[in-house]
Amino acid sequence: MPQRNMHSWNIMIASYTHSSMYSDALTVFQAFKQCGSLPDHYTLPPLFKISMGLGEPCFGWMCHGLVVKLGYEEIVVVNNSLLEFYIKCGTMSQALSVFFNQNAHRDSVTWNLMISGFGKAGLYSDAVHCFREMLKHQNGFELDYMTLPSILSACGKEGDLLKVKEVHGFIVRNFGFHADAPIGNALIDNYAKCGSLKDSENVFKTVCCVNLVTWTTMIYCYGMHGKGEESVFLFEKMINKGFRPNAVTLTAILASCSHSGLLDQGKKIFSSTISDYGFEPTAEHYACMVDLLGRCGCLQEALQLLKRMKPSSVTGSMWGALLAGCVMHKNVEIGEVAAHHLFQLEPNNTSNYIALCGIYQSRGMAHGVATEGLINFTKGSFLIPFLI
Repeated sequence: MPQRNMHSWNIMIASYTHSSMYSDALTVFQAFKQCGSLPDHYTLPPLFKISMGLGEPCFGWMCHGLVVKLGYEEIVVVNNSLLEFYIKCGTMSQALSVFFNQNAHRDSVTWNLMISGFGKAGLYSDAVHCFREMLKHQNGFELDYMTLPSILSACGKEGDLLKVKEVHGFIVRNFGFHADAPIGNALIDNYAKCGSLKDSENVFKTVCCVNLVTWTTMIYCYGMHGKGEESVFLFEKMINKGFRPNAVTLTAILASCSHSGLLDQGKKIFSSTISDYGFEPTAEHYACMVDLLGRCGCLQEALQLLKRMKPSSVTGSMWGALLAGCVMHKNVEIGEVAAHHLFQLEPNNTSNYIALCGIYQSRGMAHGVATEGLINFTKGSFLIPFLI
């Protein structure tokens, strides 16, 4: 193009950014600057995404300076991009500063970002307070459905059942009983996290357009509450309904079997990952299976399962699950194998030393306790209780 206008540059920058080609987008922006033109309010939002994509917060700070310099602080789309940048960088103080500077220039995206930002930062009470403030200052904009899963997640992580019920009541009053799947899934998950499995079941029965995530969430919730048989029943019902489980679904059902000690069912599901569903078990699946075998006392079988894997594929969580089983069943021989692998993978994790010393102590092996305590002492940690 012999002549390029602002629109041409903006399209190229935005297109590269949308395709996650952040380096190319930055190269185009640098070429744009060499032309002597100033960015407009369409240029700036992709620049913040470039900063996040490249992991270069300094570039985002520079873009914030451009926002102030060019007087775009009252443009909602620019401020929302700036707010998202600071939230994803984990600097909530800066995000709050941007949020309060917007005053009346806020839309549903602004509130969604702030609520989810509080949730990610672990500030769950602030997320709930922000939701209530949003309802007071809607200013005519329509409530975005994306806000509701975020606020439900914050309530669930705080463990406040009354707040989950408060948001659920708001959903019923404003959207009716038949909320869409993402909201239904969030309600199922967060009722269970707050200890009310019965409410999770009731929501599951009323969700219209049940999807794979809905089934997986309910299976996980049963497992969380130690109801492994219900998880297996629901898993089989899901298969009969024509849903094909993914890796997350299989992790949920294997974890449920593990927590409830359902050895035969867990083995059957684990072996079916390749034969029935056509993909290799992941590290999470192996960890669940080792945990299940360990809990049921099949420690030698769990060890053999790990030995069949490539050494580079065996993670600390797998050896940790095996060590936990050895602690439960006071197995010194396999416990030593698991612990010494963990000493290599996680040399600074003193809990592994304590677990092995716990096995020695339960078997009355004072020499083993003292030896492991001395080894750990030389690494800069102290196991005084075990040495006394």
